[in-house]
Amino acid sequence: MFCSTYTPSIYHFHPEKPVFWRPRFRVSSSTSSENDRFKVEYTPWLIVGLGNPGNKYHGTRHNVGFEMIDVLARKEGVLMNTIQSKALIGIGAIEEVPILLAKPQTYMNFSGEAVGSLAAHYRVPLRHILLIYDEMALPNGVLRLQPKGGQGYHNGVKSVMGNLDGRRNFPRLSIGIGNPPGNMDMRAFLLQKFSSLERKQIDEALEQGSEAVKTLVLHGFNQEISRFNLVQKYKLHRVQMKN
Repeated sequence: MFCSTYTPSIYHFHPEKPVFWRPRFRVSSSTSSENDRFKVEYTPWLIVGLGNPGNKYHGTRHNVGFEMIDVLARKEGVLMNTIQSKALIGIGAIEEVPILLAKPQTYMNFSGEAVGSLAAHYRVPLRHILLIYDEMALPNGVLRLQPKGGQGYHNGVKSVMGNLDGRRNFPRLSIGIGNPPGNMDMRAFLLQKFSSLERKQIDEALEQGSEAVKTLVLHGFNQEISRFNLVQKYKLHRVQMKN
Protein backbone atom coordinates (compact mmCIF):
# COMPACT_ATOMS: atom_id res chain seq x y z
CA MET A 1 0.00 0.00 0.00
CA PHE A 2 1.27 3.45 -0.89
CA CYS A 3 0.38 6.72 0.75
CA SER A 4 1.68 10.15 -0.14
CA THR A 5 3.31 12.89 1.86
CA TYR A 6 4.63 16.25 0.83
CA THR A 7 7.35 18.39 2.33
CA PRO A 8 6.97 22.02 1.19
CA SER A 9 9.74 23.75 -0.75
CA ILE A 10 12.06 26.14 1.01
CA TYR A 11 12.62 29.57 -0.50
CA HIS A 12 15.47 31.84 0.50
CA PHE A 13 16.09 35.31 -0.87
CA HIS A 14 19.52 36.87 -0.91
CA PRO A 15 19.87 40.41 -2.26
CA GLU A 16 22.38 39.29 -4.89
CA LYS A 17 21.80 35.59 -5.45
CA PRO A 18 18.38 33.99 -5.04
CA VAL A 19 18.41 30.36 -4.01
CA PHE A 20 15.66 27.99 -5.04
CA TRP A 21 15.76 24.59 -3.34
CA ARG A 22 13.75 21.65 -4.53
CA PRO A 23 13.38 18.36 -2.63
CA ARG A 24 13.86 15.31 -4.83
CA PHE A 25 11.32 12.88 -6.18
CA ARG A 26 11.69 9.69 -4.15
CA VAL A 27 9.76 6.46 -3.86
CA SER A 28 10.17 4.03 -0.98
CA SER A 29 8.17 0.98 -0.02
CA SER A 30 8.17 -1.81 2.51
CA THR A 31 5.97 -4.70 3.56
CA SER A 32 4.66 -2.65 6.49
CA SER A 33 1.89 -0.26 5.58
CA GLU A 34 2.95 2.02 8.44
CA ASN A 35 6.33 2.57 6.82
CA ASP A 36 5.16 3.00 3.24
CA ARG A 37 5.77 6.50 1.95
CA PHE A 38 5.61 8.12 -1.50
CA LYS A 39 7.41 11.44 -1.22
CA VAL A 40 7.04 13.92 -4.03
CA GLU A 41 8.53 17.34 -4.62
CA TYR A 42 6.55 19.28 -7.17
CA THR A 43 8.55 20.31 -10.21
CA PRO A 44 8.82 24.12 -10.38
CA TRP A 45 7.26 26.21 -13.14
CA LEU A 46 9.05 29.01 -14.95
CA ILE A 47 6.33 31.47 -15.99
CA VAL A 48 7.60 34.16 -18.35
CA GLY A 49 5.72 37.18 -19.63
CA LEU A 50 7.15 38.93 -22.69
CA GLY A 51 7.37 42.69 -23.05
CA ASN A 52 9.68 45.68 -23.15
CA PRO A 53 11.15 47.27 -20.01
CA GLY A 54 10.68 50.95 -19.24
CA ASN A 55 7.82 53.27 -18.37
CA LYS A 56 7.18 54.35 -21.94
CA TYR A 57 6.12 50.78 -22.85
CA HIS A 58 3.87 50.30 -19.83
CA GLY A 59 0.29 49.58 -20.84
CA THR A 60 1.08 49.03 -24.52
CA ARG A 61 -0.26 46.11 -26.55
CA HIS A 62 3.16 44.48 -26.82
CA ASN A 63 3.47 44.38 -23.02
CA VAL A 64 0.42 42.33 -22.03
CA GLY A 65 2.76 39.45 -21.17
CA PHE A 66 4.34 41.65 -18.49
CA GLU A 67 0.87 42.58 -17.26
CA MET A 68 -0.10 38.93 -16.79
CA ILE A 69 2.99 38.40 -14.64
CA ASP A 70 1.99 41.43 -12.55
CA VAL A 71 -1.49 39.97 -12.01
CA LEU A 72 -0.08 36.57 -11.04
CA ALA A 73 2.44 38.16 -8.68
CA ARG A 74 -0.32 40.17 -6.99
CA LYS A 75 -2.67 37.22 -6.62
CA GLU A 76 -0.05 34.79 -5.33
CA GLY A 77 1.85 37.27 -3.17
CA VAL A 78 5.09 37.01 -5.12
CA LEU A 79 7.59 39.87 -4.80
CA MET A 80 9.19 40.81 -8.12
CA ASN A 81 12.34 42.20 -6.55
CA THR A 82 15.38 40.42 -7.99
CA ILE A 83 17.33 40.82 -11.21
CA GLN A 84 18.84 37.59 -12.48
CA SER A 85 19.83 36.37 -15.94
CA LYS A 86 18.72 39.66 -17.53
CA ALA A 87 15.22 39.32 -16.05
CA LEU A 88 13.18 40.73 -13.21
CA ILE A 89 12.09 37.67 -11.23
CA GLY A 90 10.05 36.65 -8.23
CA ILE A 91 9.99 33.28 -6.48
CA GLY A 92 6.95 31.88 -4.75
CA ALA A 93 4.32 29.19 -5.07
CA ILE A 94 0.79 28.50 -6.28
CA GLU A 95 -0.49 26.50 -3.35
CA GLU A 96 2.37 23.98 -2.90
CA VAL A 97 3.81 24.15 -6.42
CA PRO A 98 6.96 26.30 -6.71
CA ILE A 99 6.85 29.03 -9.35
CA LEU A 100 9.41 31.43 -10.76
CA LEU A 101 7.82 34.49 -12.38
CA ALA A 102 9.98 36.37 -14.86
CA LYS A 103 9.90 39.52 -16.98
CA PRO A 104 12.92 39.63 -19.33
CA GLN A 105 14.63 43.02 -19.34
CA THR A 106 16.43 42.50 -22.64
CA TYR A 107 13.71 44.03 -24.84
CA MET A 108 11.35 41.82 -26.75
CA ASN A 109 13.57 40.58 -29.55
CA PHE A 110 16.17 39.13 -27.15
CA SER A 111 13.83 37.66 -24.53
CA GLY A 112 15.20 34.17 -25.11
CA GLU A 113 18.52 35.08 -23.51
CA ALA A 114 16.79 35.41 -20.14
CA VAL A 115 14.49 32.42 -20.58
CA GLY A 116 17.23 30.02 -21.65
CA SER A 117 19.50 31.09 -18.80
CA LEU A 118 16.79 30.84 -16.12
CA ALA A 119 15.57 27.46 -17.36
CA ALA A 120 19.11 26.09 -17.23
CA HIS A 121 19.95 27.61 -13.85
CA TYR A 122 16.82 26.29 -12.13
CA ARG A 123 16.72 23.07 -14.17
CA VAL A 124 13.14 23.60 -15.28
CA PRO A 125 11.95 20.99 -17.79
CA LEU A 126 10.58 22.23 -21.10
CA ARG A 127 7.03 21.14 -20.25
CA HIS A 128 7.07 23.51 -17.24
CA ILE A 129 8.13 26.65 -19.08
CA LEU A 130 5.00 28.75 -19.67
CA LEU A 131 5.44 31.64 -22.09
CA ILE A 132 2.86 34.45 -22.07
CA TYR A 133 2.72 36.98 -24.90
CA ASP A 134 0.57 39.18 -27.14
CA GLU A 135 -1.03 37.67 -30.25
CA MET A 136 -2.28 39.73 -33.19
CA ALA A 137 -3.93 36.66 -34.76
CA LEU A 138 -6.52 36.73 -31.95
CA PRO A 139 -9.10 39.48 -31.35
CA ASN A 140 -8.51 41.78 -28.42
CA GLY A 141 -9.05 39.99 -25.09
CA VAL A 142 -9.35 36.47 -26.51
CA LEU A 143 -6.97 33.92 -24.98
CA ARG A 144 -5.48 30.63 -26.08
CA LEU A 145 -3.61 28.17 -23.85
CA GLN A 146 -1.65 25.48 -25.70
CA PRO A 147 0.90 22.80 -24.75
CA LYS A 148 3.14 23.72 -27.69
CA GLY A 149 3.28 25.78 -30.87
CA GLY A 150 5.39 27.70 -33.34
CA GLN A 151 6.73 31.24 -33.28
CA GLY A 152 3.86 32.77 -35.25
CA TYR A 153 6.00 35.67 -36.56
CA HIS A 154 6.48 36.88 -32.98
CA ASN A 155 10.10 37.95 -32.50
CA GLY A 156 9.99 37.39 -28.75
CA VAL A 157 8.76 33.81 -29.16
CA LYS A 158 11.32 33.28 -31.92
CA SER A 159 14.09 34.39 -29.56
CA VAL A 160 12.87 32.06 -26.81
CA MET A 161 12.72 29.07 -29.14
CA GLY A 162 16.18 29.89 -30.43
CA ASN A 163 17.57 29.85 -26.91
CA LEU A 164 15.83 26.55 -26.17
CA ASP A 165 17.67 24.82 -29.03
CA GLY A 166 14.80 25.38 -31.41
CA ARG A 167 12.41 23.27 -29.36
CA ARG A 168 8.74 24.21 -29.41
CA ASN A 169 7.22 21.75 -26.94
CA PHE A 170 6.62 24.21 -24.13
CA PRO A 171 3.25 25.66 -23.03
CA ARG A 172 2.21 29.12 -24.07
CA LEU A 173 -0.63 31.49 -23.24
CA SER A 174 -1.45 33.85 -26.09
CA ILE A 175 -3.32 37.08 -25.31
CA GLY A 176 -5.21 38.51 -28.26
CA ILE A 177 -4.58 42.18 -29.11
CA GLY A 178 -6.17 42.26 -32.58
CA ASN A 179 -4.76 43.55 -35.86
CA PRO A 180 -3.70 47.08 -36.84
CA PRO A 181 -6.63 49.00 -38.32
CA GLY A 182 -6.43 50.03 -41.97
CA ASN A 183 -2.89 50.79 -43.11
CA MET A 184 -1.52 51.47 -39.64
CA ASP A 185 2.12 50.46 -39.17
CA MET A 186 2.42 47.24 -37.20
CA ARG A 187 5.19 48.52 -34.92
CA ALA A 188 3.19 51.64 -34.12
CA PHE A 189 0.18 49.46 -33.33
CA LEU A 190 2.14 47.19 -30.99
CA LEU A 191 3.55 50.15 -29.08
CA GLN A 192 0.18 51.86 -28.82
CA LYS A 193 -1.90 51.86 -25.64
CA PHE A 194 -5.38 50.36 -25.54
CA SER A 195 -8.59 52.32 -25.92
CA SER A 196 -10.87 52.39 -22.86
CA LEU A 197 -13.03 49.59 -24.28
CA GLU A 198 -10.00 47.52 -25.26
CA ARG A 199 -8.50 48.12 -21.82
CA LYS A 200 -11.61 46.70 -20.16
CA GLN A 201 -11.45 43.62 -22.40
CA ILE A 202 -7.77 43.10 -21.60
CA ASP A 203 -8.31 43.48 -17.84
CA GLU A 204 -11.03 40.83 -17.98
CA ALA A 205 -8.76 38.58 -20.03
CA LEU A 206 -5.93 38.96 -17.52
CA GLU A 207 -8.20 37.82 -14.71
CA GLN A 208 -9.43 34.84 -16.73
CA GLY A 209 -5.91 34.01 -17.85
CA SER A 210 -4.48 34.10 -14.35
CA GLU A 211 -7.05 31.54 -13.21
CA ALA A 212 -6.19 29.33 -16.20
CA VAL A 213 -2.49 29.57 -15.32
CA LYS A 214 -3.26 28.47 -11.76
CA THR A 215 -5.21 25.49 -13.07
CA LEU A 216 -2.40 24.55 -15.43
CA VAL A 217 0.24 24.71 -12.71
CA LEU A 218 -1.82 22.61 -10.30
CA HIS A 219 -3.39 20.09 -12.67
CA GLY A 220 -1.77 20.31 -16.11
CA PHE A 221 -3.73 20.31 -19.35
CA ASN A 222 -6.89 18.77 -17.92
CA GLN A 223 -10.59 19.07 -18.81
CA GLU A 224 -10.83 22.43 -17.09
CA ILE A 225 -8.21 23.84 -19.47
CA SER A 226 -10.15 22.35 -22.37
CA ARG A 227 -13.27 24.14 -21.13
CA PHE A 228 -11.31 27.37 -20.78
CA ASN A 229 -10.17 27.14 -24.40
CA LEU A 230 -13.72 26.33 -25.49
CA VAL A 231 -15.02 29.49 -23.81
CA GLN A 232 -12.30 31.48 -25.56
CA LYS A 233 -13.28 29.96 -28.90
CA TYR A 234 -16.85 31.05 -28.23
CA LYS A 235 -15.61 34.60 -27.59
CA LEU A 236 -13.70 34.42 -30.87
CA HIS A 237 -16.80 33.23 -32.71
CA ARG A 238 -18.89 36.10 -31.28
CA VAL A 239 -16.30 38.65 -32.44
CA GLN A 240 -16.21 37.12 -35.92
CA MET A 241 -20.00 37.16 -36.14
CA LYS A 242 -20.08 40.86 -35.26
CA ASN A 243 -17.55 41.60 -37.98
